[in-house]
Amino acid sequence: MTQEKAFKFLLMTSVASVGVFAATQASAWKSPTKNKYMTAPLEICDKGTFYVGGNPKITPFASGPTPQGQREIIINQMYVQFQTPMKSKSWPLIMVHGSGYSGSAVEGTAAGNEGWNDYLVRNNVPSYTIDQPGRGRSGFDHTPIHEAVYRLQQNDIPGALALLPGGGTQPAFGFSHEGTAGFATWFGHFLPPAPSGDRFDESVTASKMIRHGDVGDPTCVTEPAHCKYKGRLPMEGDSPWAIDLAIKSRTGSGAPAGIGTITPDNAQVAQNRSLLALEAYKFDLPNSENFLAGSTCLSCTPTAINPTNTWTPIALAELVEGLGGAIVATHSQAGSIGHHMARILKSHGKLNLLKGLITIEGSCSLPGAGLAADGSDFKNVPYMAFVSDYTATSTVCQQSVAAIKASGGKADYIELDEPGWWQGSYKGPFGIDYVGPFRGISHMMMIEDNPAPGKNGKPGKATNLQVMDVMLEWANKSIKPPKTQSCEYKKDRDDDHGHDDDPHHH
Repeated sequence: MTQEKAFKFLLMTSVASVGVFAATQASAWKSPTKNKYMTAPLEICDKGTFYVGGNPKITPFASGPTPQGQREIIINQMYVQFQTPMKSKSWPLIMVHGSGYSGSAVEGTAAGNEGWNDYLVRNNVPSYTIDQPGRGRSGFDHTPIHEAVYRLQQNDIPGALALLPGGGTQPAFGFSHEGTAGFATWFGHFLPPAPSGDRFDESVTASKMIRHGDVGDPTCVTEPAHCKYKGRLPMEGDSPWAIDLAIKSRTGSGAPAGIGTITPDNAQVAQNRSLLALEAYKFDLPNSENFLAGSTCLSCTPTAINPTNTWTPIALAELVEGLGGAIVATHSQAGSIGHHMARILKSHGKLNLLKGLITIEGSCSLPGAGLAADGSDFKNVPYMAFVSDYTATSTVCQQSVAAIKASGGKADYIELDEPGWWQGSYKGPFGIDYVGPFRGISHMMMIEDNPAPGKNGKPGKATNLQVMDVMLEWANKSIKPPKTQSCEYKKDRDDDHGHDDDPHHH
């Protein structure tokens, strides 16, 4: 039997056996009635959701591609979810997700465990989670699609293309670096690599997917320590909940025939099927904020600002001001968002309300966001740039940190595989030989939860919480906290839901 036939036989038998299993019980997600997601019960003072910002748009394309009179919709608004602890001992921490994700990335992990937002409350920190305007629960502006269809019907092809992502004035959705390409970037490798040499252009139908630390990992030659441990994203060998068995078997989830399959499936897909079915991929979203308008910033380099760096910074600045002060933590794509937010706060004369900025594996360019290159804007705003074990050193972040320090500010650059107070009792080696407590942590640290070994052979703390501990400790060392506030409820709320004074209420 040839290798290809063997893989096809394996795939067919997997479909038959796993399909029955998938039809009778959940194949991936943990049932919260049987498995606790939280580390312990959580006491909160308050929680809720609200929206910040937003702009009206009058358009005839609100309901479809046929103009139906002018209607108003609201775009550019930002979804906010918050929780406050019974005793608040810190400034609120606002968490801003990166490209291809939403706030769900900090609400839990790929294997169903406590997320950063709950863990913050457990540590007496008010947590605020957002979805960037134009993405996730913030929604996006759908009307350009309707208008493009209308223009096609009028044979205005150039006008239609200009409205569509990647077709003209609108950038593409920006999903190409997520999903399985994200696997090659953060969780493992494709062998052989794509002919183009572009890590974002791998072929799941022609290459073998290899997890970090598994047999065949190409970095084992240059970084032997790298292969003494696995990556920290849960996968099939670590957790029964790491993959969706219906996706693995290509049976779908009770969907009509043909839905839930990949085209083309071949022997290579059969070999890769476990790594093609990771629960982590379900966190991915397209960057639909690209349908929103960009802007211009004369003090920025370049001066043209994309939609991502236009609307979220405005809404974040409003949120920070409305809260009377907050710490902001940004991830990946949102690194530049945090810096543009600082520029806007500065223009409002409110930069003092930014109590700290944490840039997690994102851009640290100060002049790129229109901020002083000498770091003087952060003289009174503690600043921290943060990268994981699998991530290369950021020269730009190091330069920004050095500039802020030179201006008299507090700033730190933390690499989890390099020496520092965060290593605890671990004394080395570091760099490519690192095997310390943060080994195997990748760019998507907030959804990773495979712990490093703890004491007496028991598992240690979940990876994502272990990483948050470092950020909380840095904040404790660097940011003066506000006065502790205990949970209180007024007898008479500020908003009068009874409407007793409303003359129209009967």
